Amino acid sequence: MGDPLDEPRPALGLEEGARLLAAHWGLRADPGDLAELHGERDLNWEVRAGGAGHFVLKVHNPVDGPEVVDMRTGLLAHVRAVDPGLAVPEVVPTVSGGSRAAVTTADGRSCQAQLLGWLPGRHAGREELGERALQGWGVCVARLGRAMRGYFHPAAGYPIQWDIRHAGRLRDRLPLLEGKALELCEEAIARFEARVATVLPGLRAQVVHNDMSRENVLVDDDLGIVGITDFGDATHTALVCDLAVALADVLDGRADSLEMATPMIAGYCSVAPLEAAEAGLLGDLVAARAATAVVVGTWRRARHRDAPAFPTGALELLELLSAEGYPGVSARLARAALEGSRAFPPPLPYRARADAELETRRRSVLGPLGHAYSEPLHLVRGEGVELFDAAGRRYLDAYNNVPVVGHCHPAVTAAIAAQAGTLVTNTRYLHEASVELAERLLAGAPGQLDRVLLVSSGSEAVDLAWRIACHATGRAGAVVTRHAYHGITAATNDLSPEEWPEGFAPAHVALVAPPPGALGEGDARPAAADLPAAFARLKEAGHEPAALILDPAFTSDGILGPATEWMQEAASTARAAGALVVADEVQAGHGRSGTGLWSISASGVQPDLMTLGKAMGNGLPVAAVLASSEQVDPFMVETGYFSTFGGNTLACAAALAVLEVIESEDLVAHAGEVGAYLRARLEALAVAHRVGPVRSFGLLAGIEIPSEADARSPDPRRARAVVDRLAAAGVLVGTTGPASSVVKIRPPLVFERRHVDELAERLDEVLGA
Repeated sequence: MGDPLDEPRPALGLEEGARLLAAHWGLRADPGDLAELHGERDLNWEVRAGGAGHFVLKVHNPVDGPEVVDMRTGLLAHVRAVDPGLAVPEVVPTVSGGSRAAVTTADGRSCQAQLLGWLPGRHAGREELGERALQGWGVCVARLGRAMRGYFHPAAGYPIQWDIRHAGRLRDRLPLLEGKALELCEEAIARFEARVATVLPGLRAQVVHNDMSRENVLVDDDLGIVGITDFGDATHTALVCDLAVALADVLDGRADSLEMATPMIAGYCSVAPLEAAEAGLLGDLVAARAATAVVVGTWRRARHRDAPAFPTGALELLELLSAEGYPGVSARLARAALEGSRAFPPPLPYRARADAELETRRRSVLGPLGHAYSEPLHLVRGEGVELFDAAGRRYLDAYNNVPVVGHCHPAVTAAIAAQAGTLVTNTRYLHEASVELAERLLAGAPGQLDRVLLVSSGSEAVDLAWRIACHATGRAGAVVTRHAYHGITAATNDLSPEEWPEGFAPAHVALVAPPPGALGEGDARPAAADLPAAFARLKEAGHEPAALILDPAFTSDGILGPATEWMQEAASTARAAGALVVADEVQAGHGRSGTGLWSISASGVQPDLMTLGKAMGNGLPVAAVLASSEQVDPFMVETGYFSTFGGNTLACAAALAVLEVIESEDLVAHAGEVGAYLRARLEALAVAHRVGPVRSFGLLAGIEIPSEADARSPDPRRARAVVDRLAAAGVLVGTTGPASSVVKIRPPLVFERRHVDELAERLDEVLGA
């Protein structure tokens, strides 16, 4: 097999091109319908065949015989099948059904011709590619490489000088260079021979595109990639070479090449992380590619009249790399490969929109969804206990309990990304993730709980726990507190008086007064009388009690936990009535109480069932029911219970990572310590501004906002004003309680004392106003 760089391009005129189209593809085109396109060693024509379509007619270099062309044809089909989202050329079959046609040029050489579908778009200019565009470029290179990794063809290993593996062969052509070009190329090749050549064979290798340059990539007006052309350099080589080629060819000639390499590398690594050995060679591989461009460009101009212009950009890149110093460049690019994704997260699959447009479209397609605050917040990013809006403004998050270990915790994010890139499936198959998660949950569970049912939301968990309780007892009555919230399904809505419309009162649900504390609800809570009375009312309505369902923190009742004596008496009364005790840990679980992983532990009550949710996946939907095998096994056998998404591997990976972070960062103890400090600061503010009382349970705190006219009456309007003004001041909280008059504070558990101080200072200002 000859060298395709040594062989001149095919020699055909427009008339021959038009005859080719008619003879092999049945297309009628005049010579004027053909326009020559760029091609280093192939002959390419744009073809506009009227109503028949828009194409590219490619006549391959004579050195690229049928086997090489077939390799590329198969590669295109493979990419289209594996990742249909990548726009690559489609081979148009000949009239005989083949993928190529044999052609003899005017000088008697035999070539292979193909007709390809046209891809719309344009080539990006060197300087117009900014950080986000380059990040997307890196993502696309990695996606294409990932789509190719399962492809094999015997001809994929054919020798081509553009494969960086062969950079050492450039020495034979160095005498063509002189001056600075010779010095720089000798330096790059010497480093390749000393640091790369012996290591490269041991790295990951596969078929790659090997030429994701600006000339072979098409973009739209927003510089997003919409097409990938020219697979003529595709070859089997070290995977990292594909990224090195893209870096060298896209960034050459730019003064900021090294700075702009970081987002491009980060984009690539967000899809296909580099191994440490690969990252360490990246700088020298980029230099070898640039040297290849200079040497081959010089050599081809000496041999072929129609060769492309001298690659001045590649020479400028070599000058920059040499001036910066190769050891420093190598370290810089390696660091970008291993850490760059933190500064440049992968592009998101939706476009940014202005607030006004977003609000209009949201209302149009999502309906009358409410907002957390009177002035809608357009949040775009989170980290730890901080959120940022579209304008870049920072907010202290003292409200969201779902990101329990902090927004975008790196350990949880990494676990999700790793699992998403490996396997996402359900519990119909054997897998370690769901088993290990269940083991971890049961290890810290109270009582004799020995079964875990995994679901996708807190509402689904409570719904399932209710079904199990009814099945186990053969009953259908429930007791809940007066302002409880337990979910949004039809069954759990019946168990959530906080959500009941006026006049709604399901006959199978009895309400019990919660522990004392909330304004306007009275101070006396004679549990000894109220609890048995609730069960009695249920029986009078014709419903035997199946379950007493409680949030141990009484969050929606105004944050009244831990209420140890009340909880113990309630559990005793329920069991005397033949009911099961369900601890709903969706709101206060996962360490928030500061007394243990589960808030019910503070009371000493052993629940019969326990529900988890919200915080369990730090934002990824995952929830669970913990119960005994005595209750669960008969239920599963008789109902055939299964949840498609419950216990999926992705959700389990997130939940396991959350548990690991809570343990490794000692967040339960932290919640207790910071929660005590928060309470002290709130109590001081309550005295100073004549509000309160303050109630708390670890890092779940509430401060009542009473009427200015009557300190014993709740004032929901005033509480809402406090919440909205705090948001305007950059601090996010919410409201809760029977009258929505309690300012609710439930931050991620990584909240620090300094964050408490910031919250207290802003609240002091708002209450003072």
